[in-house]
Amino acid sequence: MADFLAAWELFGDAWTVGLLLAALLPIGGIVLVLRRQVFLAAAIGQTSTLGIALAIFLGLGAHEAPGHAHAETWALGFALVAGVLTAVTALRALSQGGAAMEARAGWMFLLGGSASMLLLAERPHGLQEVQRLQLSSLLGASPADVWICAVVLAVIAAVVIALGRRLLLWAIDPTTARVLGMACGRWDVAVGGWLGLVSGFAIHATGLLFVFGLTILPVLFAAQVCRRLGAVLVVAPMTGLLATAVALAVAHLGDLPPGQVAVALLAGAVLLARLIRRGFEPLRWRHRSRAR
Repeated sequence: MADFLAAWELFGDAWTVGLLLAALLPIGGIVLVLRRQVFLAAAIGQTSTLGIALAIFLGLGAHEAPGHAHAETWALGFALVAGVLTAVTALRALSQGGAAMEARAGWMFLLGGSASMLLLAERPHGLQEVQRLQLSSLLGASPADVWICAVVLAVIAAVVIALGRRLLLWAIDPTTARVLGMACGRWDVAVGGWLGLVSGFAIHATGLLFVFGLTILPVLFAAQVCRRLGAVLVVAPMTGLLATAVALAVAHLGDLPPGQVAVALLAGAVLLARLIRRGFEPLRWRHRSRAR
C-alpha cells in the first residue's frame, strides 16, 4: 500500500483522469450501443488521432518535447474538431436512414489509422506520439486535464439526470421522438458534438484502446446484468470506474500498462456476464413452464 501511495504522487494526475474518463465515456457509449453503432466509437477515436497527427505535421504543438503531450493545445484542438465532425456527420446520417453507416465507420477508422502514420513517418517525435495514442498510455495527462474531466463529468451527469428519458427515446427510436415533437436534428448535433469533444479529449489524454474499450465494454456488461434500460445509465459508468480502479492497482503491482489491463478486465467481465446469463436462461424457462 505504501508503494502504491508513493506512486500516486508521481502518477496521481494521470490516474485520476483515467478514473474520471472511465465514468464519463460509457455515458456516450450507451447512445452508440442503442444506435447499434459500436464501431463508431473506434472511428471517432481514430479520426481524433488523425487530427493530432495533422497538427504535428503542420508544426503546431509541442511535439518536440516528448512526455509533454498535454502542452499540445493546437493538437488537442485539431483532435476535438476531427472528433466532432465525425460524430455529428455520422449521427445525422443515421437519422436520415444511413444503412451503410457501419461500413463508413470502418472506412474512417482505417483512414485515420493509416493516414496518421503516413503523415509522420519522417518525424520521429510525432510518430512516437501517435504510437503512444494507439497503445493507450495513461501517463500523458496534466493537472488541468483533471479539472476539465471533473467539470465535464459533473455537467454531463446533470444533463443525463434532467434529460435522460428524452436521450434514451432519441437513441432508441428517433422516428417516434420526431413524432412526439423532439427536434432530432438538434439532438444529432448536440449529442454528436458531445461525443466528439469527449472522445477527442480522451484520445489526447489516454489513447485509442482505452477510449474505445471504456466507451463500449461497460455498456455491454451493464446490458447483461440490468433488467431496466434506465439502470444501464447508472451501472455502466460505475462499472467503468470500478474496473479502472482495479486495473490501476493490478497494473502497479504487476508492472503492467493500466489501459490494457482495464480493457482486458472489462472484456473478461462481459464474457463472464454473458455466460452466467445464458446459464440462468434454462432455469428461467423451466420455472415459467412449471408456473403455466
